Amino acid sequence: MRSKLACFTLALALGACGDNNTLEPTPDAPVVLDPDASIDAPPSSFVAPTPFAIPLSAAGPDQLQSATAAPDGKFYAAGFAGAAVTGPRFVTVVKYGMTGLDATFGTGGVVTTAVDFRGGADEVDITTQADGKLLVSATVANGANPADRDVAVIRLLANGTLDPTFGTAGVATINLNDAVLNTATPPVLTGLDGARGLTVDTNGIYVHAGSRALGTVAGGGPRLDTDFTVVRLTDLGVVDTTFATNGQFRLDIQESGANARGIKTLPDGTIIAGGYANSSGLGTTQAVLYKLTPAGVLDPAWLTAGNPFHETVLTIQTEVYNFAIHGTHLVTAGYGRDTGTTNDYVSLRFEVATGVRDLAWGGAANGAVFFDPSGTMLGSNCRNAIALPDGKTLMTGSTGPANLPAQDAVFAVLDASGALDTKYGDGIHVYPLGANGNDQFWGGAVSGNNVTVVGYQGGLATQTDLVNDDAYGVVFEIQ
Repeated sequence: MRSKLACFTLALALGACGDNNTLEPTPDAPVVLDPDASIDAPPSSFVAPTPFAIPLSAAGPDQLQSATAAPDGKFYAAGFAGAAVTGPRFVTVVKYGMTGLDATFGTGGVVTTAVDFRGGADEVDITTQADGKLLVSATVANGANPADRDVAVIRLLANGTLDPTFGTAGVATINLNDAVLNTATPPVLTGLDGARGLTVDTNGIYVHAGSRALGTVAGGGPRLDTDFTVVRLTDLGVVDTTFATNGQFRLDIQESGANARGIKTLPDGTIIAGGYANSSGLGTTQAVLYKLTPAGVLDPAWLTAGNPFHETVLTIQTEVYNFAIHGTHLVTAGYGRDTGTTNDYVSLRFEVATGVRDLAWGGAANGAVFFDPSGTMLGSNCRNAIALPDGKTLMTGSTGPANLPAQDAVFAVLDASGALDTKYGDGIHVYPLGANGNDQFWGGAVSGNNVTVVGYQGGLATQTDLVNDDAYGVVFEIQ
């Protein structure tokens, strides 16, 4: 059997391969959403990149969930790797370029930490500090109660070793709040902390997370719903108590489930974070965006007196998973639907300074650009937004019947007007990475003139040590 390392080094020339599932030799043909739309468009010279396996685990599950730029057009990506389906899954970072893994980083281009990851998809993020050090956030077990969850931030030096000046031996762990048992039968631990986004600026390191709301419910007893939570760390990995209230800002949408996702800092020190909420009584899932001052309070210039954007956009569901900053505007990526039971990719555009939504974005009704990557009314879930030059936005995710057992990985590109960018073929590229697995693209980054997208070939609904998740990626040039 060809090793994962061999797969990676040969994949750019020979095509995709994997160690667990039988892959189709090439990705699906691009999906044309509107055949008439391309009649007058100039032909595209873009060649869809070939996906490649990234070797993290010989037998157990491994995923990549986030990426960031490295020097010289290369990339770092973070996720997890486990030796077996049951057992620990350790936070893992890789460095690679167009020709394969970078052996100057870690061991053969891979760093496997001793941090035991206890989260799910979208709970590992990576970013780079101005000095070249790497930051990785992840969901981990609570030290006192292994069933509970906390947030950890890991800092690595440029060669992949843990930074001993940060936190405790390179790892800072933060307990945002304790989970509690609810009244279900049997009781379930509710309100777990979960790391969902990571960014850094000269003021500090910011983690966007979900955590159990503070206080008690009106009828008595602890809150069981979650808050959007931003915590700031100093450069030493200590919670910065000068930020917000004791280092934490909380957006409490009363008794709603807060689903925290992306977070970014701006040059003026302000912070924008987003996600979605399931507010009771509305019968919908609503997009959420909010903006903080450098001190950690709601920015009064955003919407009305700093109020978050928390609205029903599409009739049934509108989610924000992340957003790209383009000068004075931001473009979101997520999914939702107006009718029916299957989601489409959804994008909205806002003014960065004021939070005002562009109701003419993409020429779409109500300013909500949405499209179906499958072209056949299958369920489609968009997971990330990455800013490309010239106001373009790379969107990553999946498409397929429901979430299992046969999702395919997807990336798509919107141009600066909100239309699918025909410089990237028809703008949509669908990849069946495995045989009837839950294939996903999650993270992405730009480095020089190169772009990467990372994710994983999904194992089947019931995974084994022979058939399980395997990390994958693609690299291509900006068009």
